[in-house]
Amino acid sequence: MTTQPATPTTLDGLWEPVRIGPVQALNRIYLPAHQVSLPPLAYGAYLAERARGGVGLIVTHGFHVHPASARAGVSPWEPGWADAVRAFVTPSKRLGVPVIVQVTHMGASGTRRTDDIAHWGAVLAPSQLASPVHRAMPQPMEEDDIRAVIEGFAATCANVQAGGGDGVEIHGSHGYLLSNFLSPYWNRRDDRWGGDTGRRTRLALEIGRAVRARCGSDFAVGIKLSLDEYLGEAGTTPDETLRVVALLEAERLFDYVCLSHTDYHQNHRLVPPQSSGETAPLAANAARVREALRGRIPLLIQGSVRDIATAARIVAHRQSDMVGLVRAQIADPEIVRKAKEGRTDQTRRCVGANQGCWRRLGQNVSCTVNPEAGRELQFGAALARPAATPRTLLVIGGGPGGLKFADSAAVRGHRVTLWERTDRLGGQIRRAGLLPDYGSWNFLVDDLEASLRRQTAVSTIPGPWPDLVIDEAAPGPREESGRATGARWQRGGRSMFRTDRDAIPGAELPHVTDALSALDDLPACGRRVLIVDDNGDYLPLGLARLLSAAGREVTVVGADALLGRKLEPTLDWPWLMPRVAAAGVALRASTTVERIEPGRVVLRCMLGGASETLAADTVVLSMLRESEDGLYHQLKARGLAVRRIGDCVAPREVDDAVLEGFREAQAIG
Repeated sequence: MTTQPATPTTLDGLWEPVRIGPVQALNRIYLPAHQVSLPPLAYGAYLAERARGGVGLIVTHGFHVHPASARAGVSPWEPGWADAVRAFVTPSKRLGVPVIVQVTHMGASGTRRTDDIAHWGAVLAPSQLASPVHRAMPQPMEEDDIRAVIEGFAATCANVQAGGGDGVEIHGSHGYLLSNFLSPYWNRRDDRWGGDTGRRTRLALEIGRAVRARCGSDFAVGIKLSLDEYLGEAGTTPDETLRVVALLEAERLFDYVCLSHTDYHQNHRLVPPQSSGETAPLAANAARVREALRGRIPLLIQGSVRDIATAARIVAHRQSDMVGLVRAQIADPEIVRKAKEGRTDQTRRCVGANQGCWRRLGQNVSCTVNPEAGRELQFGAALARPAATPRTLLVIGGGPGGLKFADSAAVRGHRVTLWERTDRLGGQIRRAGLLPDYGSWNFLVDDLEASLRRQTAVSTIPGPWPDLVIDEAAPGPREESGRATGARWQRGGRSMFRTDRDAIPGAELPHVTDALSALDDLPACGRRVLIVDDNGDYLPLGLARLLSAAGREVTVVGADALLGRKLEPTLDWPWLMPRVAAAGVALRASTTVERIEPGRVVLRCMLGGASETLAADTVVLSMLRESEDGLYHQLKARGLAVRRIGDCVAPREVDDAVLEGFREAQAIG
């Protein structure tokens, strides 16, 4: 593909360097702090992959400064921790990208230290107010507690400096300790550490002074603040943040201000999923903070910026000096370099599913669209290798697993034929893209399709899959084949919650269907529709919204005590469930279907009580799936070289299919 230069009026402003105290950021895109839970060497490789991809500055995830906040036996305030810092900052610094290390204390949003007997104790916070994240009631801090935390910040920052870090970012956002002190809601003290804005800002200033005294001026020190906690006048507001920034600026302690937002009362706004519709919510009010800084130090902002064009608009409108992209750089570490080289059409886009990143918080990071994320020591770009002996491969099934296998194998030099029985690639992901607020799922398959078109070694065959003659029917010789034939929905009504039976009585009746069949033919559904949800994902709820918008009376029942349970860890639940309710959909949790009869269903509450009859012209089962693996077993029995991927192995999620497609392609040759 011919590389086109970026349009000067759109992206060129991003490539200017930015001075941050003694540090020079290479451009105006940075990698903000985000938790990936990797050991130092693997974390260094993860960061270096983004450095190699062109990012101008890296800010690491937060490291704890005090035993009341620390986890997993890591003690960053101890002198020996400098060696770990060196391990994860050096690879990026060798590539010329500066690395700033975030330091933090969880405050009221922490958990009681029951994981370490030696440090078993209470959560520390300015006042005795519990956070909704862990619901631990804090111990109000006394003078010696405050002094110990200040010393912990200074000692940890000194270790960052000794380990080669270019600077530190002091975390004062998200309902953590420093933001607890800054917030009128969290800080109910009436001493020198609380009361008016000046006293609430005292801890931030004392920490800044202690760090400067320990590390000197030739070391970047930034501070991260919540622009808005979304608690109204009771909490931190943009106006209050402006007052805090003015006090901080008067002391000339900090080399930059970073803006994020919210605490855990509005946690779903911290990393908004695709369903939220949120894009760069901080930008407008951030401009006021940037103006208040008067150009002396730069402003950095982050928060639901998932593409380069949005970042460019923020910089062009002078809303911020630098813009952070997290999920976009997890999805495609080369997003910055591609944009600078005029290859934005080759970007692997974040779908905003929050399944591999936010949902895995506390585990090793992953990514729905980029299975290399978190596995850079094994699969990073620097380790990419062509196939030793290019082979001829046949892939059966064009869902996400088959697409990823075909693309990854072709990149390595294999010759690939992709056989898909329908007239469109993408499998069930294409159906997910039809659901309200879920259109960005199409990014995954659209980007894979585009990549396949760029691969001259890939050809596609539409049409029905042949049976046992597949190796003879496909044009050209085949040395190996992969099966990504997916899964089908069970129609009998077997439930993981009902061990007393294998099917719902009456599931064979003609007015009973499965969720995907209903989605494919909404007009076929009757006026009164009952949807049975057995797995807690969005499909039955999104289908319910579509049917309700088409004038149907819709009820969703599920045996689980929380309908849409899988939407909670991805942060979709607070965005989507109010929309489901607003659509007029009736929701019945802790409820199972006893039997289906013509024109009605008999329901039973899992908590007890009498059965209930509900009218239903159509019953839709969104329950369990089973692998379509018959062809795989038939071909394997014939002794053919065959491997399976994704739902053909076991019905799971798209993350599994994409990972397996990539991993199997790496294993060939």
